Amino acid sequence: MSHTGTDEIEARIAHLEQRDERLTQALEMLARHTTAPATKAGKHWDGYAAVIASFIGLLALAVSGYTAILQRTQLRAQTWPHLRIVYSNVKSTFTLVNHGTGPAQITAMRVTMAGAPMQTWSAIARAAGFTGDEGIISSSARRAVLSPDTTLVIASPTDHEAARVKFKELLPRGTHAVSLTVCYCSVLHECWVTGDDVPQEFPDDRCPIREGEGFED
Repeated sequence: MSHTGTDEIEARIAHLEQRDERLTQALEMLARHTTAPATKAGKHWDGYAAVIASFIGLLALAVSGYTAILQRTQLRAQTWPHLRIVYSNVKSTFTLVNHGTGPAQITAMRVTMAGAPMQTWSAIARAAGFTGDEGIISSSARRAVLSPDTTLVIASPTDHEAARVKFKELLPRGTHAVSLTVCYCSVLHECWVTGDDVPQEFPDDRCPIREGEGFED
């Protein structure tokens, strides 16, 4: 998503927040008006007029609130990221793909081998017994932002046949298979965790990747 598109989304979010604030203020004013005692006894029509005005005001507020809800729902749909982890045996790669409608802000990633968290691809290569030309090319996913319909190749083998053969050991069902878990959020601060292509939503700042488990590359 372009910088202009992000600015537009942030402007719409600010507009909705301002509308929510105005609705709250209007409701407080109506509440004070309807509970205020009559200043002139005997003028019942003042009370009737106040009730009618309050009803009309509440109806207008309800319509405005419903419109705000619709706009918020539409904005959420337009900014929804859907991140997947793709393991390719054909190309021998670990790839992140955003199939959503909005940008995905990656907040944390965990890579494990035999259940143990690993910190870098170099450490993974050593643990898997990579030697000589059997290297790994990697791209950092830490704090990366993936626009809709974009991919990020996290790791792939160097351009040697021995490296390509050895790298397959890291893929699912390989001898040294690694597992990836990624936490990511939308621009509305709605967050998900994905692993093995199964996304699950979680509250903001509640990523299940614990301190010390995060991948550093």
